[in-house]
Amino acid sequence: MIPPNTRFEVRIAVSLLVLTCMPQAFSHHSFTRFNRMDIVEIEGELIYYRWRNPHIIFQVRGTNDAGEEVIWKVEGHSLSILRRTNASPEGLEIGDRIKLAGWPTVRPSNEIFVHNLLLPGGTELLLQRGVAPRWATGVTLGSETQWETGGTETDNTGRIGLFRVWSTRLGPGSNRLWIDDYPLTDAAQQKFSEWNPLTDTAAPGCKPKGMPLIMEQPYPIQFVQNDDVIILRMEEYDTVRIISMTEEDAPADLERSILGHSTGRWDGDTLVVETVSVDFPLFDSNGTPQGNNPGFVERFHVSDDGSQLLYELIATDSEVFTEPVNLTRDWVWRPGEEVEPYECVETD
Repeated sequence: MIPPNTRFEVRIAVSLLVLTCMPQAFSHHSFTRFNRMDIVEIEGELIYYRWRNPHIIFQVRGTNDAGEEVIWKVEGHSLSILRRTNASPEGLEIGDRIKLAGWPTVRPSNEIFVHNLLLPGGTELLLQRGVAPRWATGVTLGSETQWETGGTETDNTGRIGLFRVWSTRLGPGSNRLWIDDYPLTDAAQQKFSEWNPLTDTAAPGCKPKGMPLIMEQPYPIQFVQNDDVIILRMEEYDTVRIISMTEEDAPADLERSILGHSTGRWDGDTLVVETVSVDFPLFDSNGTPQGNNPGFVERFHVSDDGSQLLYELIATDSEVFTEPVNLTRDWVWRPGEEVEPYECVETD
């Protein structure tokens, strides 16, 4: 049996690597099923590919070590990740003989998570952030990325404020939402210890994430003022959160939902949002459970120079936490960025 602390360390390592959900058709599970200490190469005929969210997918007809014909199932990052690099499927054709390299599964199987893809003409696609060219026989695409930019150019107009598009920055200076240790109740600790990242994913395939899990999503977000509400648009799953700016208190008979009911108010130039009536089983992506009546207070504040959106979330949940939990992260201003359609596809 894996000790609880070790189990949690494994989940944290997974969350640092995973930026998107895995598709249900190719086991919408965490990266724990892949051997991240090994890289394998496969070569064969491309018989299918899908360059869509939630993940790009390939099928390649090749042979295994025994010389037997096998259909390799290959998955990669999301379209939302790759559309912000210079990797694209242009020039990729069914029937091409291609070469791929990536992580194999922990248990022997015909699945890999792809890092590098070599096209017949010698062009190499880099499909994993930070990976180096493997074959370098021609043009390399995928190394140019927007993910490490933003947060340094200031908003000198003094008028843009909160209501614009905000982006995640990866690499140096980036931060994540979750923490390593929560003040769990005994009951929550038991549920946490029983969670299996291979089978207990809260949002498989194109099933949307609920609060507060959706706030970890790495894609752009946008605040829009609309009469008496503020709309928070989020690229992942085309999520839309509605924040009422006129209600002082939420009605007592609210129907619960995965995003809950949010009311907002201004504290100076900080947007304070209170959310109740959330119905979602997980608090985070690492297996921390969520009770029947969680409450959240969020604070969104633009930095003095306008280059960052600072975020604080305070969670209270008597079934799960022995005291309030405080989480923080930030977004950056990347001029020209947009919230793109997610257009998640389960199967073709």
